[in-house]
Order: sequence, then structure tokens, then C-alpha cells
Amino acid sequence: MKKTLYLLRKPADRLHPGLFHASESKGDVVLLESALDAGFSYTGGTIWSLGTTDSDHVLSYETLLKKIFESDHTVVI
Repeated sequence: MKKTLYLLRKPADRLHPGLFHASESKGDVVLLESALDAGFSYTGGTIWSLGTTDSDHVLSYETLLKKIFESDHTVVI
């Protein structure tokens, strides 16, 4: 099975409906920049965020790079 990683830069409410359908997408999501401020619901994989603290679902830049190279597809929205 191919692994897809979605990097979201915009809040979910500002995404064009044709770009990303959370209900139809499968793969992990990383929330970047202003996407961190808005609530985001997604059942197709794990939701991650960038940060420097150690807690569940928070990635360092180093771990993000590893995830990008481990994925078959990376989509930046």
C-alpha cells in the first residue's frame, strides 16, 4: 500500500473544496503554519503538527523530513 503524506499550510476552512476531501483521503496529515490554529477533523490517518515540545502527535523538523522521505507521495496544500 502506498503511503501519502499531506502537508497543510492553510486552515481547513480556507481550503478550496476541490483540493482536499478529508473524508476521502488516506494518509497522515501534518499541520503547518496557520493550519495549526484551526480545528481539523480527519479519520484517514494521524494528524501531526510541527513543534519543539515532546507530546503525542508533535513532530520536529528532523522527524518531518524522515516522514517525507518515507512516504511514496507528499502533497502540499
